[in-house]
Amino acid sequence: MKTMALMITALLAAGIASAQGTTGSTPAKTEKTAKAEHKAAAKTATKSEEWKAEVVSVDKDKKEITLKLESEAAPKKVGLSETAAQEIADIKAGEQVTVTVHENEKGEKVAHHVKHAAAAKATASEKKPVEKKSAEKKPASPASR
Repeated sequence: MKTMALMITALLAAGIASAQGTTGSTPAKTEKTAKAEHKAAAKTATKSEEWKAEVVSVDKDKKEITLKLESEAAPKKVGLSETAAQEIADIKAGEQVTVTVHENEKGEKVAHHVKHAAAAKATASEKKPVEKKSAEKKPASPASR
């Protein structure tokens, strides 16, 4: 009986010691912290949009590009990410481009990729599987005319 009481006491003491050891090393996440992290992750995973547009102007110093979208009458000015700023090196006003746009944490639209529209079409056609050409159509017989 005494050994049983000593074993239970030892187990309880070991459990308490291990519980105290873990609380100091890593703080437990509260429900508020978990919700805040989830919202932050959801915000960074915003949807991207792809715009087809004509370049109105490019300001490399301010890292901005002004575009005339096919679907809108007024030009739009958007900021450029580091990647997009490098991609616009050879893009000039009047050229057709395809722009991938995301929203930043402030809710502003930022261009992440800017490609010439012709280059975007070429890469899309390269990805398509090559279709076999069907046999050439034979002229209709006089009976079917």
